[in-house]
Amino acid sequence: MAPPVGRDTIVTLRDDRVVPVWLGGDPEGAPVLFHSATPSGRYQAMQMHEAAYGAGVRLISFDRPGYGTAPTTPPGLASVGLDARTVRGALGIREWAVAGISGGGPYAIATAAAEPDHVSRAMVLGGVGPWAEIDPGAGDPEELRLVRQAWGGDLDGALEGFAGYAAQAFDGLLERSDAEIVEVYFAGSEPRDLGWLDATARERWAFDARDALAGYDGYVRDNLSWPGRWDVDLAAVRCPVALVYGDRDRSCPPAYGEWYARQLPTATMTVREGAGHGTICFTDWSAHFAWLTG
Repeated sequence: MAPPVGRDTIVTLRDDRVVPVWLGGDPEGAPVLFHSATPSGRYQAMQMHEAAYGAGVRLISFDRPGYGTAPTTPPGLASVGLDARTVRGALGIREWAVAGISGGGPYAIATAAAEPDHVSRAMVLGGVGPWAEIDPGAGDPEELRLVRQAWGGDLDGALEGFAGYAAQAFDGLLERSDAEIVEVYFAGSEPRDLGWLDATARERWAFDARDALAGYDGYVRDNLSWPGRWDVDLAAVRCPVALVYGDRDRSCPPAYGEWYARQLPTATMTVREGAGHGTICFTDWSAHFAWLTG
C-alpha cells in the first residue's frame, strides 16, 4: 500500500467534531475544495493531485461525517456545507472554488449555498440528484422503500436498512488485497470507462478505501442525504456552476444534471458523448481546474 501524496491536518468543527483534512496540489495555489464520491473519503482527491499541482491549485478535501474517523451526524446536505465553511476559516482561506463528483456533487452545491460570498465557482461532475423524486422507478425498490421510510419518520429503521446494504457490499472487503478491493469497486464497469485507472490510481484507490470504509456510517448517511427533499436553499447559490455528465453514465445519468440546471439559474451543462461515470469523474482535471480558478 503506497503512502499518500499531500499531507493531512485536522480541523475541529463548530460542534467539537474533529475531522481529518487532506491538502494536496500546489500549497501556494488557488484553493479548490473537492467533495469525494460515495463511498470514499478525503484521499480520493489524491487522484487529482498532479493535475492540481500543474494547474496551480491548492487542493483540499475533508472526510464527510461517518467516513474514516469523522464522527457521523444525522443525514443532510446543508450541515456538510456548514462544515466546509468551518474548514475554510480554519485554513485561513478567504474564497475558494468547489467541485464534487458522483455522491459528492450535492455537497458541492450545499457548500456554495452555505456561504455564497466565499465560493467563486462550483462544478458537479456526474453528480447524483434527488433520484427518489426525479425518477423513483429507476432506483432499487428496496432503497426507495427505505428512503420513504425515513421520510415517514422512521429514520432509525431506514439507517438500519442501509447499514444492512453496506454490510452485504463491504463486509470483509478490507481484508482483501489492494487489487481485489479495486476489482470489487469496479466490477461491471465498461473497460472503455476505466482508461484513467492506471497502477498509481489503483494504489490510491485502495488506500482511500481502507481509510474511508473503516465504518459504514458515511455510506449510510450519504444514501439518506440526497435521494430527495434536499435541505439546501438552492436559490442561495450565486456563483457560476458547471455541470458535466456523460451520455453513457448509468450511475448518474444526464437527467440528474438537467434537474440541477432547472434549479440553478447560474448553471451551464455539458454532456460528453461516449463518456461513462468513471471518465466523467476522473479525467480532464487540468481543464476542470482551469475553469474553477478562471
